[in-house]
Amino acid sequence: MSHVVTTVTTTSWGGRMKNACGGVCFGVLLFFGSFPLLVWNEGRSIERYESLEEGKRVVVPVGDPSAAVDPNNEGKLIHITGTAEAGSNVSDAFFGISPPNVLKLRRDVEMMQWKESKSEKTEKTNGGGERTVTTYSYSKVWSSYVINSAGFYDTHENPSDMPFTSLVFAANPINIGSFELSDALVSRINWYSDINEAVSVDSISDESARSEAKKYGNGFFFGQDPAYPEVGDVKIMFQAVPEDTITVVGSQSGNSFSSYLTQRGGTILLLRRGPHTPEEMFLLAEKDNVMLTWALRFAGFFVMFLGLKMIIQPLEVMADVIPVIGPFVGDLVGAASEALVALVAGVLSSLVIAVSWFFYRPLFAALFLSVTGVLIYSIKKKLEEQKASHSDASSPAYEITKIRDPEYDQV
Repeated sequence: MSHVVTTVTTTSWGGRMKNACGGVCFGVLLFFGSFPLLVWNEGRSIERYESLEEGKRVVVPVGDPSAAVDPNNEGKLIHITGTAEAGSNVSDAFFGISPPNVLKLRRDVEMMQWKESKSEKTEKTNGGGERTVTTYSYSKVWSSYVINSAGFYDTHENPSDMPFTSLVFAANPINIGSFELSDALVSRINWYSDINEAVSVDSISDESARSEAKKYGNGFFFGQDPAYPEVGDVKIMFQAVPEDTITVVGSQSGNSFSSYLTQRGGTILLLRRGPHTPEEMFLLAEKDNVMLTWALRFAGFFVMFLGLKMIIQPLEVMADVIPVIGPFVGDLVGAASEALVALVAGVLSSLVIAVSWFFYRPLFAALFLSVTGVLIYSIKKKLEEQKASHSDASSPAYEITKIRDPEYDQV
């Protein structure tokens, strides 16, 4: 059950104008900060694309991962598929958890705590002011980190620290045939699932923890009643990554792997779960690059939009002070400004992206703009022809008849 507290605050027109003018400075920073973000993203995207294209050309497939490491491939970009096997047992000695044939084991610790949620409803008042109704709601949630309750509006206290720590245990080494995975690759093995082995309170090594623990599914609970947890109660669950087939693309470094440095200056070190051909590995990497590129483009657009919105915010506040119709005019100005800002941010961000392509790949950008220009000219020409034909079709036809005067002919 949640606890709710509501407060009402008012802000004068002068206070709103002061806040809006103060936000202009931050808006300017956001606006100009979006430009280097967009430019950097295009450079990063092109570098990644060219690096992957180079990788596709030079990658060397390794047929049998269990065969002896070929020294002739030292420093080369290789592709290998095989079963990732644990070179040692993986266990959580404190809780006595040691599932067989796993690459990694994760201990997830969560504590029941208070969480504050805040919602605001603002309405404009006569004279350009605002009335804000703020609702604070407090509910109990499981959290993997300590929620700081010092900043809560109402008095709800959480413990200051976690009695146990979330940890990850990995086999050392993890092998794929004759090769050993580097730490960078091991960190990418993250397809965890719940362990199937039953746990026992008797396996906990610490006597104090053993006396307080209760079996809770495939984990443990520390508290009075798992069905009715209170603030400060803790639950611990375990997940593992079993041995499985993986595919790696990286630079051969002895009997291990490292990042391959491309001529473009990028790096290649890929790992995927399951069997994949070299073509599939690079195709998936290219899809990841495209998704990241568009995500950062949208982020740059949003930062630019937010900056421009903050810059022109004083205009809406100024309109709100108009007697009687101020709030309506302010809302109208706000809606119109948002549409205008979105349009400007879209045009500017697209322009920045196009200019970035000129900087990083001038020939491609020139070709793209040439094709775009031809298309625009063709569309314009087509519209003019349609307009001309429409005008001819809608104009009345007149037949000019020459009337001859007999007397004039006799002259």
